[in-house]
Amino acid sequence: MKQNYISPDYGKASFTCPHCGTLSLMHYDTFSFRKYRMIRHDEFISPVGDNWVYIASCHNCEKKIIWINNIYTYPDIAAEEANPDMPEDVLKLYNEASLIYTKSPRAACALLRLAIDRLCNELGETDRDINKNIGELVKKGLPIPIQQALDVVRVIGNKAVHPGQIAFDVDDTETAIMLMHLLNIIVERMISEPKEIAELYNKLPESVKNSIEKRDN
Repeated sequence: MKQNYISPDYGKASFTCPHCGTLSLMHYDTFSFRKYRMIRHDEFISPVGDNWVYIASCHNCEKKIIWINNIYTYPDIAAEEANPDMPEDVLKLYNEASLIYTKSPRAACALLRLAIDRLCNELGETDRDINKNIGELVKKGLPIPIQQALDVVRVIGNKAVHPGQIAFDVDDTETAIMLMHLLNIIVERMISEPKEIAELYNKLPESVKNSIEKRDN
């Protein structure tokens, strides 16, 4: 995930703009709509009651970010940025889910479950049974708590996409956010960390690496 990323939140003096991706200062306009009258406040305030619209203007690109009654509304953004090491096929599903999770959590959960399947494939597990794939990943170093979380993904995903059924009890926005976070954790543990360790090892002098190889033999 990008360093120095600050998620948009109304009232923050600065955050990462979802339009231009820059950590930028924000200027606020606050409006209240009551009985067809519009009241405007040039600076951010914390009003009591409903029918408030907050509009943040990015100082860098000048585009708008909008909340209505404290609920983030525009533009569509991911709840959590994807790990940059996420495989491309998995990333496409992640990004698609991240754009619809507030509008259709059930569809987002289904996409994220498919992303887990694809991630297992990318990590070398090709069995059609995701349980077996998860078990093999544990043998490769996937921690048990993440295995348990993967099982949550499988259960929720299967309910979300089962023909003729809509599992309203699990397919909510918070569940979709949890699944996105979980995918990032798996990529970090199984891809990013080994990659970083390999890069550090490759920077060692050849004499040191030779000594290590002799020791391990």
